[in-house]
Amino acid sequence: MKAFQTLAKVCAFGVVALTAGTAGAWQYYPGIAFKAAYAGDTSCFNVHSYSGIRNDCTTARTVIVSVPMWTVGNHPTAVSIYGNNSWCDTTTVNGVGNGANLGATTYTVAGPMTWQTLNTGTRYVWEDTAIVFTCGLQAGGIIGAFSID
Repeated sequence: MKAFQTLAKVCAFGVVALTAGTAGAWQYYPGIAFKAAYAGDTSCFNVHSYSGIRNDCTTARTVIVSVPMWTVGNHPTAVSIYGNNSWCDTTTVNGVGNGANLGATTYTVAGPMTWQTLNTGTRYVWEDTAIVFTCGLQAGGIIGAFSID
């Protein structure tokens, strides 16, 4: 019975891994996937429209999202953001949780708040690790989506 349970676990993991690995190369994610980087800021973020996340506090707050990756190599990243005083960066993590390939911080263009696409750079991903997006979202700012190629 124990051997059967072990086999079932291995098969179930294999199906999950195969499903995750068969996704298309270019992936588009909704902004609502982000969460508050600090637990005390959770109440600042609310759903905007169908799938964006909006900062409803009166000061800038930080949001973060981690996306597991199964394809080793370089992956261009971008964030669609509504603002004029916000920023984002990306990093990949290695097997022990350290930031291994940190990108430059990319800022929105100054002026009236508008929708902008920030090219957050190309990150190198090691096998079975993740890309982490971190954004400082100004008051009233919105993250509509982010993408990885």
